[in-house]
Amino acid sequence: MSEATRQLDADEPSRRPSNRRELILAAAIELFHERGYPATGVDDIGKAVDVSGPAIYRHFSSKEEILLEAIQLAADEVNEANENARATGSGPMAILEGYVRAYVRVALERSALISVWTSEARHLSSQRRSPMTRRLRAWTTEWNDELCKVRPELSDKDARVLVAGALGLITATATADLDADSLEDRITAMAMSTLAAPTFPT
Repeated sequence: MSEATRQLDADEPSRRPSNRRELILAAAIELFHERGYPATGVDDIGKAVDVSGPAIYRHFSSKEEILLEAIQLAADEVNEANENARATGSGPMAILEGYVRAYVRVALERSALISVWTSEARHLSSQRRSPMTRRLRAWTTEWNDELCKVRPELSDKDARVLVAGALGLITATATADLDADSLEDRITAMAMSTLAAPTFPT
């Protein structure tokens, strides 16, 4: 049994793929995370799910299509987390902290997927990458808007710098395979501290 397959077997029941296409996608995400997109071949993905490499093409037209679907899945999960935080938050500060905690939770629970999204998307063609870039920009703009409501003294540029710093901290820490108790609370607190950091005249 491959390492990717063992990881799939260890996933919580709600995350276990329900069909062959999802199984291929899940295995590819683990391999892209472990080896990087360029170093992972279609035959490697096929081996991870016990099918021949060419059989992958019955479900995906190319390796790039698999990566694109992984990126879309990550964007969908982050967007859903944002929507839930927005729906349950009361006031800008609560919504902003909700955004932060929701992303921390997704990044911890889906560390391989988020790592692939943030580190491997650059391998998509510009035509396929552009819609994902727009989705990321829209997502960060939501954070930026709430931060400006909480801290009206910030310029748009300063707010975007702080948001980028908080997102980078969350992504790097949550996908680092750390073994610590209450990691969600710790990372959330660190990210909120980043958003509260002072700015300096330029």
